Amino acid sequence: MKTWYRRLDTHENLGDQRVMFLIYCIPWLLFVTLFVGTGAVLTLRGMPNAFSQLSPAVAIIPALVVGWLIHGETSQKRLEALVDGMRHRDIVTMCVIFLLAGAFCQVTRDIGSIDSMVNFALSLIPSRFLLVGIFAVSMFISTSIGTSMGTIAAVTPIAAAIGSQAEISIPLAIGTVVGGAMFGDNLSFISDTTIAAVLSQGSDLRKKTKFNSVIAAIAAGFVLIFLIFAGKTSVDISVGPHSFLLISPYFLLITLALSGVNVFSTLASSIAFAGCVGLFSHGNYTILALSRGISDGFGSMYELVLLTLFVGGLSGLIHKDFIRKVTEKLSTWAAGRGNGHRLAQWIIGGVASFFALMFANNTVAIIFSGEIAREIAKKNGVPPHRSAAWLDTFSCVFQGIAPYTPQLLLASAIGDISPLSITRYVVYCYVLGAVATLSILLFPGKPTEKHPVPTMN
Repeated sequence: MKTWYRRLDTHENLGDQRVMFLIYCIPWLLFVTLFVGTGAVLTLRGMPNAFSQLSPAVAIIPALVVGWLIHGETSQKRLEALVDGMRHRDIVTMCVIFLLAGAFCQVTRDIGSIDSMVNFALSLIPSRFLLVGIFAVSMFISTSIGTSMGTIAAVTPIAAAIGSQAEISIPLAIGTVVGGAMFGDNLSFISDTTIAAVLSQGSDLRKKTKFNSVIAAIAAGFVLIFLIFAGKTSVDISVGPHSFLLISPYFLLITLALSGVNVFSTLASSIAFAGCVGLFSHGNYTILALSRGISDGFGSMYELVLLTLFVGGLSGLIHKDFIRKVTEKLSTWAAGRGNGHRLAQWIIGGVASFFALMFANNTVAIIFSGEIAREIAKKNGVPPHRSAAWLDTFSCVFQGIAPYTPQLLLASAIGDISPLSITRYVVYCYVLGAVATLSILLFPGKPTEKHPVPTMN
């Protein structure tokens, strides 16, 4: 085994290189087959939330075993490679931020901030333009709370009821919610996708958000125009009470993030402030309740943290041979086409789209494609904030339109309709994909200093 592996590793001929490349694809393909295949089979059997039945953190374990077996070194070397991948600075940083984001979401949920935010947003819906209002509310909520799933769970029942009362197509109303939810998933400072994209590319959060916001705003503008003409009927909406004090933790989070405060400090300060708001506004909310909320928030992220660590470990096992070859081939191909800077950005978007379709999870897609995208960006002069924006944007596009993603499955379950009936009405995701593609074509930006692409031996 070791002799055979070393013979391949020396790249004696092109055939050996291709064989080794295919071999190192096996762990990734195994993970995709287990995770997506299980979800597909369970969907055909009629099981609800089929793609949530098998944890991706468990599905990747067989892939780790295969990666361990084909690494081709001693057990000690394999263990070192696995641990080195897990303890990579970007991987550990990502895990800590995921934990803090989970704690913030749980604490704000416990003190009633999410319900208050939903009611406040609904109070802003103009009665003459219900679809426009539903879309704007979904954007506002998802950007504030950082989760498309939470937004869909909160707003979809209301949108379905409004659609039924106002004689608006229910799939259109629910598709509008999903589109607005993906807007915030793409831009929120505490969204898993934003965190993963920024950290994987070594990007500045403000630069990524500023650039990404322009693309998203243009797409949202076109969608708003469409929705104005799509449904002008009106109906009275019953809105519950809301408190600006309970909403204030979200505004603090946004203010600190836009001010350039370190993401750790931003999240920690926002958690502490949300706890103080809870203590002040609820007589039965105590320090112990705050500590439980933080603990529960950490627990809600355990699966994502484990998956991130395992992905880092798998990358450590096959990094030298798989990731390097993928990035070299793609970078060399892009550079040889005359305008590698523009083409590299399309490749980054394509890689993110491919993994998003495979995994039905845009955060997982970004984690898997992040290192490939970063190396392609470096070797073709793509600024980090652009590569981060394209990873986040294109993964969110396909997360919102693939009928087997958790977002579409949740929305269809709440609305009691088929996810296939919703996909064509998630107009925002289609428009976002078109705007992003045209932006790369027409405004590719100025390339940064390029890193030389190593030649294949």
